[in-house]
Amino acid sequence: MKIISANYKLIQNDDPITITMGNFDGLHLGHQELIKRVVSYTDTKHAVLTFDPHPSSVLRKQPFRTLTQRNDKIELFSRYKLDFVYIVDFNQEFSLLNVSEFIEFLKRINVKRMVIGRDARFAYRGEGTINDLRKYFIVDIVEDMLFNNTRVSTTYVKDFLYAGDLESARRLLNRHYQIKGHVVHGNHIGHKLGFPTANIDYDHYFLPESGVYYVRVFYRGKWYHAMANIGNNPTLNFTFEKRLEIYILDFNQNIYGKELIIVFFQYLRNEMKFKNKKELIAQLKNDEIQVRELAKNKTMV
Repeated sequence: MKIISANYKLIQNDDPITITMGNFDGLHLGHQELIKRVVSYTDTKHAVLTFDPHPSSVLRKQPFRTLTQRNDKIELFSRYKLDFVYIVDFNQEFSLLNVSEFIEFLKRINVKRMVIGRDARFAYRGEGTINDLRKYFIVDIVEDMLFNNTRVSTTYVKDFLYAGDLESARRLLNRHYQIKGHVVHGNHIGHKLGFPTANIDYDHYFLPESGVYYVRVFYRGKWYHAMANIGNNPTLNFTFEKRLEIYILDFNQNIYGKELIIVFFQYLRNEMKFKNKKELIAQLKNDEIQVRELAKNKTMV
């Protein structure tokens, strides 16, 4: 799989390709079906066209929370027999391409066939339609995938995560939700409570519902059981911006500045405000007991 990441003007290709295009945030079941259809064709090479950064962050001119970041998507794409992954630098100029200009770009990279969903739109303000594509390319429409009679989409996955429904999110993603982030210095409140936590810089990842979770952490080739807290720390050290803090069981290493992969397995409880530090510590001990029980009964990743 060859990764071509550049301004759209610089992307070239001589081989006829079957391609699907989109943001592919989360690479959920609907996205997976598109890619499976792409690689099913034997008369062309196979490609995906996606955008970085996420168009919403450019068009809205503010940070946008995503389920997957650039490297995550590349890793997920690599699981399929794709020949090319085109990552277009999404900027203001690209966002202003009209229908004709966008189609000229597709023709230039030698697109023969487009595999798309029924609601696919493209070009400036989404003015491009399937009928526009049919004038120049073979168009293969993949029907929507449904879950609970609702179309599978990135927004739908986020809705489940925001509700703490990790199992439904897992079913739509075909994997457990995960976040990658570097450990940064906090206020060391956890140490004082007897629960030293790693504060995670989660960048632009979408955070699930505030609360306590059973998670597993991957660090330097090894998996660890852990509990995570997402929230504003209402009892001690309140913050307006949500934090992601990880307490790794039976772990004593200096990991400041290191990258961790946090995989979410089970939502335990909502975030609570306690009357005092003693009540908070008691609850954290109960949380740890619950996490250790879950760790006993679940096979490590």
